[in-house]
Amino acid sequence: MAKRFNFQSGNLKKLLATPLYLLGLLLSLVIPRDSNRWAFASHAGLGEGALPLALALKAREPEAEIWWILKTEEEVSAAEAAGFNACLRDSLHGFWMTITAGQIVVTHGLGDVNRFGVFRARIIQLWHGAPLKRLHFDTLQTTRINAPGLLQKLLKKMYSFGAAQVSLYVAGSVTAARRLRSCFRVAPGLVRVLGDPRHDPLIASLTDNSAMAARCETVLQALGVDPAGRRLVLYAPTWRDGDADPACPDEATAAAIKQHAKENNYLLVIRPHPLGHGDYSAVLGEHAALLTSEQLRDLTPHLGVFDALITDYSSAALDFSITERPIVWFVPDEESYSDSRGLYEPIAVTAQGQVQSNWYTALTRLAAVLPGGKAASQAKRHSKELSERFFAHPEGGAAERVLDAVIELLTPDAELVPENSVFFESFYGRQISDHPLALSREITRQNIEVTQFWSTADETQRVPDGAIPVLVGSKRWHAARKHSKLLVINDWTRHGFKRRSGQTVLQTWHGTMLKNLALDRPKQGLRTRIAVIRESARWSLMLSQNPHSTAHFRSGYRFRGEILELGYPRTDELAAAVVEKPLGAAGSERNGAISPRHCQEINPVLRARLKHELGINPASRVVSYIPTWRDSLNGQVDLVDANALAKQLGSEWTVLLRGHTRTHEFGGYQVRADNLLDVSKHDNINDVILVSDALITDYSSVMFDASVAKTPLLFFVPDIKDYSEKERGFSFDFAASAPGPLLTKQSEVFGALRSLDDIAGEYAERYENWRERFNPRDDGGSAKRVIDLLRQRGIL
Repeated sequence: MAKRFNFQSGNLKKLLATPLYLLGLLLSLVIPRDSNRWAFASHAGLGEGALPLALALKAREPEAEIWWILKTEEEVSAAEAAGFNACLRDSLHGFWMTITAGQIVVTHGLGDVNRFGVFRARIIQLWHGAPLKRLHFDTLQTTRINAPGLLQKLLKKMYSFGAAQVSLYVAGSVTAARRLRSCFRVAPGLVRVLGDPRHDPLIASLTDNSAMAARCETVLQALGVDPAGRRLVLYAPTWRDGDADPACPDEATAAAIKQHAKENNYLLVIRPHPLGHGDYSAVLGEHAALLTSEQLRDLTPHLGVFDALITDYSSAALDFSITERPIVWFVPDEESYSDSRGLYEPIAVTAQGQVQSNWYTALTRLAAVLPGGKAASQAKRHSKELSERFFAHPEGGAAERVLDAVIELLTPDAELVPENSVFFESFYGRQISDHPLALSREITRQNIEVTQFWSTADETQRVPDGAIPVLVGSKRWHAARKHSKLLVINDWTRHGFKRRSGQTVLQTWHGTMLKNLALDRPKQGLRTRIAVIRESARWSLMLSQNPHSTAHFRSGYRFRGEILELGYPRTDELAAAVVEKPLGAAGSERNGAISPRHCQEINPVLRARLKHELGINPASRVVSYIPTWRDSLNGQVDLVDANALAKQLGSEWTVLLRGHTRTHEFGGYQVRADNLLDVSKHDNINDVILVSDALITDYSSVMFDASVAKTPLLFFVPDIKDYSEKERGFSFDFAASAPGPLLTKQSEVFGALRSLDDIAGEYAERYENWRERFNPRDDGGSAKRVIDLLRQRGIL
């Protein structure tokens, strides 16, 4: 019996083959690739998503040279019978076809083709299902090996290098795309939501009776069993890294399955995973039959033949949901599997709470969800909802979209970018916000005829009307940065960007600095200093909020270019929101207390609308907690304990909690209090400022923008000594000039919120001095001043 594959043995073989990998890499430097030659391969043989894509390519580009790289002579014969060129993967011919192909298409891994010939190719990874279980770097199982630490590090480097060879990962949905980006540690733009080509034949058969009949005939021939009018129920467990299926039935369980199949008139079709195994002999016979990968290599196109599916963590469940037929989730080892391999979400979430742990409850559930059962309509709805979640393109046509994406990869960069274009990026593409958004809107307001590209990190982000979203790291993203006449960014350029002749890079930055910046920070090493100076040399212009910022951009970044001290565009809407309070009005006195000469308030209509949009009780007072990030803390910052504060304040208040963009990767905050909202992912921080009756921060630059709206400020700084001495240090005497109290205990925060008017009066003079120093040009016209200047200079 052949040894079962597991990650441990596979990783050992990978390490032992290191010399062959190095040889392949060296040969790839001298052997040219033929852009007209395509190499297709799949662990499943002639199938999976690679086959629909190859057929689509053959129809669209008859002159393309298509080769299938396959493992067995039988598979080669099948490919040749289908009209393709084919060769054995592990032969010299297989290596040559791999190392000379311009495009390589795989569905499982680089080992689908000859793994030693993949370097420097254009690789399209179709994958083989939306991930439920954790993959690659998201689980310790993938890189598991019993070897010295040095070899373990080498193995991980090999995995990283392999993932970096791929030019395009294909996903069926945003959810799947996020998981693939995570597990392969690749830029968002390398993963495209195009639909899965392997679903195209399944989707087509669901509306074509003759196609469905043909699929049914294929399955029955492979089974060698006549169902005699019975329903077909598929049981398809996933594999368990070399271990047997824990749900293999014993004699008593097998008897119960047979009796259930007889009473409910179905044939149980058992489909072991191609890498899995188990003893199902006790149940096989009149009421159950095996359908192995040797009998039917590619199952997905034939899923429409089955009336119901029983599975565990297999992506077959997601594939099957396209049919909108019932799924029974049968998970006998949830705890151990979650602890070892891990899942992207609890299986109960995916299964909407309907998880069975043994055959007896699974059979009861099956009877309930089959047509005519009491839960049949519920099961149909669950499948439909699952399909809507995991498939962005239920209409099919994925193969054509993938071909379009590959053609884009082959297109010269300059052809993807109109001549008069502007590229915008905010916080590395994580948000559509900040100064870039304010300037984008001003360009639109002035009807300036340019093409606007917006850097995005996720497909769900909404860019301004008429703008073109480009995913970070994608071909079009790189092209837009390279060929746009103007780049407007608020952080580092990264990804090896080089400013071209005639190109302008406007660095808006993202706030006035309290904490020391870049080279002004203590104990900066030579490598960091070089990186900072190299980065600032890529900028043409900088935008500054005030003289203080200008001075620190000069010192912190050694920036020698022009700094435009024109105020901050993102504060324009804050300044515009401050209105004169009607004479005798009984509204909030927060701004009047701070500035006795002017009885002002935030536009009440605007404030009411923003409260509604953020889900805040219109009668509630609002306090926002907006801390900055910490170099020394690997996680979210919540020193004030927002849940405890919300409970202490009671229902009269709503507490808004907003984490720094650099902490978003750690996930959201744990919200337990009813009057606490996590607004970290809300793009526009101005909305949070404008609804706030008070704002609590520590060292965040939000303090400089909030003063434009005249929002009362409280500073919760229990770590001020450590922060100033061990982390970043301050660029001015914070304690002497802060426009609000420095608090170190939560009880002090509670007390301050109860006496806001008194604090406003106490700090009124400091507050006005602060505004004069840091907001001299934040008058609502900053964006116009910047765009007007760019137009005058011919940059726009």
